Amino acid sequence: MKTARFVACALPLLCSSAALAQTTTYAPAAASTAVTLPPLQADSLSPTPPADVNGGAAQANLVDAAYFAWQEFIALNWPALKQNGQVVRDTPDPAATFGDPNAGPLVWETYRHKIEIFPGSNSPNDPPHGVPPGTNDPWGYSTPPSYVYSPAIFGAGGQVPACPGQPAVAQPAWINLDETSQIGLATMHAGILDGTPPASPNSAPSLIRYLAKANQSEFDYVVSNRLWYVGTDGTTPLEQRIATWKAGLAAGKPAPENQVVTLPAGTIEVKSAWRPLVAGKEDPTRYHTNTVRYYEPGPNGNPCWWEAKWALVALHIIQKTPSAPHFIFATFEQADNILQPDGSPIEDASGNIVQPPVGATPTTPYLAYQDNPTHPFVVPLGGDQFCNNPQNRLYFQELPPGDPSVQPGTPVGGNLCVNTRYEPINYTLQQINTNFQNSIRSYIAGKGLSSAPWLNYKLVNVQVVPFNRSEALPFNNTNFISPKLRSAFYQANITVETDYTLQQFNGRIAADNAPTTYPEGGTQQNFQNVYIRNSGNTSFTTYQMGGCMGCHGNAQLGGTDFSFIIGGNPLSLKPDTPEPESASDARAFYTNRLSRLPSFKHP
Repeated sequence: MKTARFVACALPLLCSSAALAQTTTYAPAAASTAVTLPPLQADSLSPTPPADVNGGAAQANLVDAAYFAWQEFIALNWPALKQNGQVVRDTPDPAATFGDPNAGPLVWETYRHKIEIFPGSNSPNDPPHGVPPGTNDPWGYSTPPSYVYSPAIFGAGGQVPACPGQPAVAQPAWINLDETSQIGLATMHAGILDGTPPASPNSAPSLIRYLAKANQSEFDYVVSNRLWYVGTDGTTPLEQRIATWKAGLAAGKPAPENQVVTLPAGTIEVKSAWRPLVAGKEDPTRYHTNTVRYYEPGPNGNPCWWEAKWALVALHIIQKTPSAPHFIFATFEQADNILQPDGSPIEDASGNIVQPPVGATPTTPYLAYQDNPTHPFVVPLGGDQFCNNPQNRLYFQELPPGDPSVQPGTPVGGNLCVNTRYEPINYTLQQINTNFQNSIRSYIAGKGLSSAPWLNYKLVNVQVVPFNRSEALPFNNTNFISPKLRSAFYQANITVETDYTLQQFNGRIAADNAPTTYPEGGTQQNFQNVYIRNSGNTSFTTYQMGGCMGCHGNAQLGGTDFSFIIGGNPLSLKPDTPEPESASDARAFYTNRLSRLPSFKHP
């Protein structure tokens, strides 16, 4: 089997084929020590999400964390309750069958979309729809979906119009795909869709699109504290809490939790990725599918919407628990994401590599990275600057920095093809994936179903505690259940965080779009992105974390408690379309959230 080669050249611009020969090779996860897994109890397939990881986050091993992630995944993908023909948001139907493709929207699909919590109107006088309170639904959480963008752009009510030719719908789709890039860094494409005529007027059939949602715990907290809008003069409730948090960071002493943004335990946010399927080439029964709303440029240049049935290819879940104020981060994918050029999958449903990837490196072209205080960068090595013939492979296109005066730190201008993961799904997680898939198989057989889409989804990784890169361990016969594996440190989803910056995230993202461990303006690689209150609230323990938790740690550093959707109203003036302007707006927003942040290191 070929090995995946990870290139980290000291002087990438001077690298040659001779330098490539000196790179380190890592074998993909292979059969290793078998894990004695706890038996799956009857409630392992339960509509109730786990409140916390077994024994608490600080004591959890990889098995504990993965069981938590899978039980969370099952509960969130349970069909939602309906009463009198109305969907009750964030509430499972215990009488429904998990995996029934005809059961209606899933629990997480009924969560409030970010625009339903933080309206694009960005006004104290325009709260999320459903507020003021109703009689039986205190903050109107279960009001059917309504997506309010900027009234200045779309007129009173902020409603985006349907595209000409779109039939009328009874209610907006639960799946509102208003993001078209990976936080403005790159656009992601499924090569299997290249050249495929769209089934509806989708100008970019191969483009993978995204959404973010949050559950009622977050919604109630935001509304009760009037945090649904952010101003610019420092006087809004959200701005005041952010300022108090930053003052505490600067002093090295946490501010009281009731004076800063402190989401309650039980808060869950999700991010999902969707795309169309190729009729006659892809089996829709292998995917969870639903009607999505997506956006295209309208006749007047502003977005308009279409609705069509698409497939779920990835699901991120982050949950704050009593023992994990830093949230627990889990990421799942559909089994067939990573394909060979001929369309055959590289991994099976457990995550085991079943055939060698077409290339010896995670991407074509090879990528090399160099960190430095002012201009970190990722550059292609080898003969080809870009991947001109993806065929059926996933590929991505890097985007320019949000500040046009900044020289790009990533290879902008062409396709970069995905051959395999930087961090393979390890053997322990493969066994756990198989265990839960077998449990689902037994469950659905007992319910009279021959199959369910969830048999084709796998846990890629889970982060249960923060830790520094120096603590990251290789996967071997000693460390096989450690929660601090290198693969956990660099946790990333292949369709949600695909480019080098996100697959190998550590520290923060520089203004040129490359990752860096230097604080802005600093000369030491000591940027800290996760701050944990110590007992007594007298000090912080800090970490330079990687992957999903490290990235969201930048949101915590900015004062919004690991959440990027809080304070995101300026990014929600209008939904993204495939037009370059949308990605440029996203990157400009995230530059402030991920690049221009101070770092406070205290003993």
